[in-house]
Amino acid sequence: MNFGNNEIIDRANVSDVNEIINLYRLVYGKKYPISYGTDPVLLKKSIKNEKTHLVVVARDLNQNVITGVLITEIDSENKIGKLVGLVVHPTFQKNKIGNYLVEYVGDHFLEKGNVVNSLYATTRTNTVGPQRVFIKNQYLPLGIFPNAHRLSQYETVTLFAKFRKGLLEQRVPTKEVAPSLMPMYQILKNIVPELSIPEAAEVYVPLIPPNNDAWEFEIIRAPNYVYRKFLETFPDPKDRFFPFHTPNMLIADKEGRIEIFAYFSKRDGYCTLIKATKPIAELSGSLTSLYMQLDDIGVSYIEVLVNVNLTPSIGPLLTGQFVPSAIYPAMREVDGKFEDYIVLSRTMEPLNFRGMSVISQFKPFIDLYVDTWKQVNLDTIEVIYGSK
Repeated sequence: MNFGNNEIIDRANVSDVNEIINLYRLVYGKKYPISYGTDPVLLKKSIKNEKTHLVVVARDLNQNVITGVLITEIDSENKIGKLVGLVVHPTFQKNKIGNYLVEYVGDHFLEKGNVVNSLYATTRTNTVGPQRVFIKNQYLPLGIFPNAHRLSQYETVTLFAKFRKGLLEQRVPTKEVAPSLMPMYQILKNIVPELSIPEAAEVYVPLIPPNNDAWEFEIIRAPNYVYRKFLETFPDPKDRFFPFHTPNMLIADKEGRIEIFAYFSKRDGYCTLIKATKPIAELSGSLTSLYMQLDDIGVSYIEVLVNVNLTPSIGPLLTGQFVPSAIYPAMREVDGKFEDYIVLSRTMEPLNFRGMSVISQFKPFIDLYVDTWKQVNLDTIEVIYGSK
């Protein structure tokens, strides 16, 4: 792809690795949480493996310099692509390079190719520049991840996704979902008026009995062992849906009642609970015990991805102080049908949106998150007054 004054976008070469790493360091310093910007071996593997990655660079041919980078992780089994590591050289930031990179990748996967059904990306909120790039390229704003990553401070990031043409129109939504999810669906409906959304289910009785015991957990951080055990425990790929997250930590109840496979980034305190031998919601009152032990090892943010059809599981997670923060319609294709997923998150740090810059499309998600967080964490306070 040619653009500007003798500038091009093409696939990165292995010989570009050092220059790409130096570009990340120039823009983000040494604290960039994404490994592609700090690990040359990983970056080289990604460039060479075209089945799992597309690494593209913008080049200024006049000055013979790489002016921008964008990496796409490809999950061909679940037909999802994830855009990460968008970076533009400070000297060339007025040349719309970020926009051209995102446009190139979208055209490559969603117009010309058929490997993925959707692409998604997260953006930082210290500036609105990247958010505007994705909006300009017709990505849908789908929510936020509060305090999800630790850079110079804990930062909230936004979620965008773009779908293959006509896919959302073909989607048959779930008829009924947990009432707590309807505000999120309504925001989505306001963004995409033609989108079909479900109705709120009637009040239901959870299938999982409440548990108020304080379970104790053992935490094993041995990436290779954990991943082997994960594959042994869940041999069917359909049971391992959590795109682009490979478990590197095992959380096991000391009495063997449940094992939770998770991904944990020590660098920025980010943790996702990927899959458990029993529904995580079954922990119920024991979630507090889990939070305390995760906090002890440096976890500051916990995230779960839940199919909206699993209504009985969502209620106990909300009771356990998880808050809906993002929604991904048609995220997963199963037997030709597209299923919606909700992201539930819990921040272990004080909620702080000061200094955050977002485009207007994310304001409803922020307002909803704050309102729900207050209901979950504050509105249940019981105040008892003494007699006069």
